[in-house]
Order: sequence, then C-alpha cells, then structure tokens
Amino acid sequence: MKKFLSISVVLSFALLATQSAPQVLSVTGDLTFTSEGGVSESAQVVFGGRCQRESGPQRISHCDEDDIFGIKQVNYPRELKNHALVRFNARKHHDITFPVPAGFALEDVSPLSSSTFQEQEEPMETMLQHLDVWSRSSASDEVLAHFTASQFERFERAMHLKGIPEGGDDWQVIERDLQRVADEDAENIYMTSLRVRVEEEISLWKNKHHGNKDKKKSRVDFETWFKNYHRHDEIKDFYLQIADDYPELVTYIPSIGQTVEGRDIFAIKLTAKEHDGSIKEKPQIWWQGLQHAREWAGGSTVQFLTHHLTSNYGKNDNITAILRDTEFVIVPIMNIDGYDYTWNNNRLWRKNRRQNGLGAYGVDLNRNWDDHFAEGGSSGFPWSETYHGPSAASEPEVQALQKFFSEQKRIVGAIDFHCYSQLVLRPEGWTTKLSPHEKEHKFVGDRIVSIIKNVHGKTYISEPSVALYKTTGAASDWFYGDQATAANNGQHVYSYTIELRPSDTNPGGRSGFILPPEEIIPLGEEIAQAMEFFVDYVVKNPLKN
Repeated sequence: MKKFLSISVVLSFALLATQSAPQVLSVTGDLTFTSEGGVSESAQVVFGGRCQRESGPQRISHCDEDDIFGIKQVNYPRELKNHALVRFNARKHHDITFPVPAGFALEDVSPLSSSTFQEQEEPMETMLQHLDVWSRSSASDEVLAHFTASQFERFERAMHLKGIPEGGDDWQVIERDLQRVADEDAENIYMTSLRVRVEEEISLWKNKHHGNKDKKKSRVDFETWFKNYHRHDEIKDFYLQIADDYPELVTYIPSIGQTVEGRDIFAIKLTAKEHDGSIKEKPQIWWQGLQHAREWAGGSTVQFLTHHLTSNYGKNDNITAILRDTEFVIVPIMNIDGYDYTWNNNRLWRKNRRQNGLGAYGVDLNRNWDDHFAEGGSSGFPWSETYHGPSAASEPEVQALQKFFSEQKRIVGAIDFHCYSQLVLRPEGWTTKLSPHEKEHKFVGDRIVSIIKNVHGKTYISEPSVALYKTTGAASDWFYGDQATAANNGQHVYSYTIELRPSDTNPGGRSGFILPPEEIIPLGEEIAQAMEFFVDYVVKNPLKN
C-alpha cells in the first residue's frame, strides 16, 4: 500500500545541529508515514555524530564524526574582518585619500590606462577606484561602497576631523564587519544543505521501502536543487545530469578554454535535435553567468533557465516551439577560479585570480573584453575592483568566451547575468551616444521589465548601460560591437546585461550580493517568463544591419 509522509512532520531535527559541537553532530528524529487507509507507521532517522552503524527497514542512518552526508561547513579565513559597508556622498568627500601600496608607481600602469588612475578628470572617480563600489546612481552622488579595515579607519577619522557625525546625509555605516555577514551566510548555506539532504535521504528511503525500489540515486536531485546555492563541482554535476537526462536536447562541452589557474570552462548547447542526433542550423541565443565571482544568483538563474527549458520540452507548447526553432549556447560559470575563492576564502571576491604582483590579485573580467578597452569606466590600478588587466582580452577566461562566441556564427541575442540592482542594461556602456539600434533594444528591454513585474511584482529599470555609469571593455558591449558582429556573419545581436535581485542592500548588508537561498526560485521564475518572450521575439525579429 502506498505511503505518504505526514504533512505534520517538520524536519526540525536538522536545526539541532546548531546546538551540537560542530565536529560531533548527532541528530535524531521520528517520521510518521500514513497510509491511504489511515494506518500510521513510524521510522527513525539518525545521522551524524558517533551513532551506531546499523540500519533496518524502519531506520535511516548516516554516521560520520566530521560531517553529515559529506556536507562540511564553510569556515572562511578572516579576510573581511572589520571591513565596512558605507553609504556616503562621494562627490562631497572625494578629498579623502587612500595610500598607494608600497612598490607601485604610475609607470606600472600602461600609458593607455594611466588616465584612469591618478589623472582622472573627475576626482571622485579617482577616489572610488580604491573602493569596492556596490551601487551608485547617476541621479545622485550617493555611493554604497565596501571599505577594507584600514580604509574605513582612515575614512572614519577624516569624517570626524571634518566634524561630520555618522548617520546623516553625508555618511552612514550599513555594516561594520562584513566578515560577520559572510559567516552568517555560510551558516545559512550549511543548514539549508542539511535540510535539503535530509529530504533527499527520506525520499530515497521511501522509494526503497515503500515505493519505486528500482529508482537510482542520480548526481543531483532536481526537486531540491534550487533550494540552495552550489559549489563549482556540484554545478558541473548538475549540467552533466541534465545532459544525461535529456540527450535529445543537450550537448555537454567539457572545455571551451581554461581559467588563469588552469580549470576547464565548460559549456552546453541546448536545442531539439533531429532524430539521428544531428542539429540543424538555427538562430542562437547566448547566456552566460558568474563573470563576477560573488554574484551567485547570476549562476543559479542560468541553472534555473536551463532546467526550465529542458524539463518543459514536450509539455509546454511555447517552450517546445522555442527549442525546435532555437539553439542556446550557455556558459554557466565564466569565472571558476574566482567563484571557488568565494566558497573557500572571501565571499565577496569579484575578479578572477590573476597574480598582478606586489600582492595584488585579480582582473575584472567585465572590463577586459576587446571593445573600447581602457577608455575610461575601468581602472589601471591593479588593486581596483574594476582593474581592466594589462591589455584587451589578456585574461584566458575572456579569450575563451570571445573565441567560442565567434565560432557560433548565428547568434541573435546575448545576455550576461549579474547581480544586483534590478536593471536591464542595453548598449552601450562606453559612450553617451545612443546605439544604432537603440529603439529596438529599448523596446525589448522595456518588455522584459514589464514581464518580470507581472510575475512577483519586482520592479526593474530598463536603461542604457552608460546611464548607470560609464564602463568599457564590458561583455555586453563586445557582443554588440564590431568585432563580434564581424565574426557573427555581420549580424548584430540584441545584447543585455541583466542585474538581478535585489534592488538595494538591506541594513546590515544582508542582501545585495548575498541573496538568500529562498529567493532563488522566485527569481528564476520571473526571469524565465521574461526570457521566453526575449527568445521568441529576437529570433523572429533579428536586428537589421
């Protein structure tokens, strides 16, 4: 007789882990299964700690003194200790200076980019290159920025010398210790992982003893996948499982190039294949995620879109038609080195992991593409969060994606997913002059915003990228620019950067780049609806040259 897990059962026993010694967790709970006839049956769940290694038809056990189900909690080094998040008037207080690291000289910056460091026409921009700017608005001079401990000490002392108290319009501390925020996030990720794994183990137990005994455990469980964020190797398994489950749709590409630290950048192609497994030529859509390492929600959204398309093929008429008429080219994790670093060292790391010398690390990959490189809107200062690198496309990650994009030849639309601020940004970022296809880009961007709002009520803004602030060497400008267009058989593409949830950072810094796991699914749902429109429209209405 088929059994059902009682709705009244709450997996609260997973939460008991927070009350146990971190290296010796032991959690026990009783589950009640109720048959259709109303007969109850109980099973005991025991996992973690020094429990007896035994199991039976009424017992689910997993024992390990060091971890639970192989899940280890992230214990970050103290890289963010006493780092502060501050909202302040940058134009009014641009006179606050920060020291240049010892051994660095202006001649270390290439002539092309020297004007982007000490010789800026705009003093405010010179100051901001020392800081990690989280958000800013062209409509005001207010900036939200991440300060290192020494930078914040210097800034706070300068404001006190000016006689300006904290808390007014001039400056406000949002969070005084970002390490605490990162640690809280790690704890949340860990506890969510425990709850999800318990659900998976219960499902397997039910299938073994009361259901489908032949059901095998796969690499990932799609039913629970979007309840949490995942590491690089887990995301790779996700796409391998997608390819295994949907061979008629998915082609897994193990490597399109390598990162600066030698990791393979994988990709997939997604479309309805012919009966013999071949793929006919179709218009193509390009999606990429995690160009900036800390923007985890960008990666989870690309995963959600992939699963949305594959799992609904043959069930949803619109998606079935889209996959028959369109080929998707998807790079799930562009910045693998940086992404791994956010899991192991610094949750708020943005750049790749190039060694720049003098203790400086990382290039902002989204300032390194070969389009108007280093023409402002980026930095030649190797410590800057917007450091553009030594030359255009100097980074192997950018080289790999530019090459892969150029090989496709039939791309009509491209989107680079980022977070945060809830923006749909269209070309161009390097100039205030409207792009030749401004009308077409605006129409599509405005429709994306409208569709997103209709799903969960979130308000996004559609605008040219430069309206936010100037950027050069950005992916979305390269997709639309001359080099990519020439490689794409002369076809311009609809190109966008979408900055996902949230719209701003909450007091305490507990959102922003750190979007809670419970928002993964609603975020994916609103973007999926918008992307169905985007793909259908741009395939049927490609840009005219």
